[in-house]
Amino acid sequence: MKGYVKDKSIVLIDSLPEEIQEGDEVEVVVTLVAKRKYPFPTFKLGVKENYLNRDNIYESD
Repeated sequence: MKGYVKDKSIVLIDSLPEEIQEGDEVEVVVTLVAKRKYPFPTFKLGVKENYLNRDNIYESD
């Protein structure tokens, strides 16, 4: 079941199952869902090890 935090309260997105009645004791587990930093897909840029070698970069032809 998902929800969001608003003013130190948790607001559920889905309605509760019908078998849960007022006064029932329930256990709640809260898990933080990491937000995506960007609204579009990104990829990690890598650098090849040989390009980090100073001799390889400044090598004269």
